Amino acid sequence: MDTNENNTQGRASYSDEERQELIGEFHSSDLTQAAFCREWNINPKTLARWLRIERDENEVSFCEVEVGSTSSPENKVRVDLPNGIKVIVPIGSSQELGNLLREAAGCLD
Repeated sequence: MDTNENNTQGRASYSDEERQELIGEFHSSDLTQAAFCREWNINPKTLARWLRIERDENEVSFCEVEVGSTSSPENKVRVDLPNGIKVIVPIGSSQELGNLLREAAGCLD
């Protein structure tokens, strides 16, 4: 991949595919951002911006939820995600639910 292609403004121009390829190369390398940029002749601010955008896109976020009845006759919690995936977790008691949520929260650290 030639990372020196310039547009009319004299700046390097990268397609989305090239950006993703370079980000993947960076993640699989053991190089610092500065060393990677020197090796690939990329402006360090450009790589930093790409990585920030990638991090923001992959960031875990929370949203407000509606809680139905306080007692579940089926003893399970169902979560409908925005992408259509449904997660169903069997719960034996409110203490079990609390333990599950604390464990899940620990995964975010």
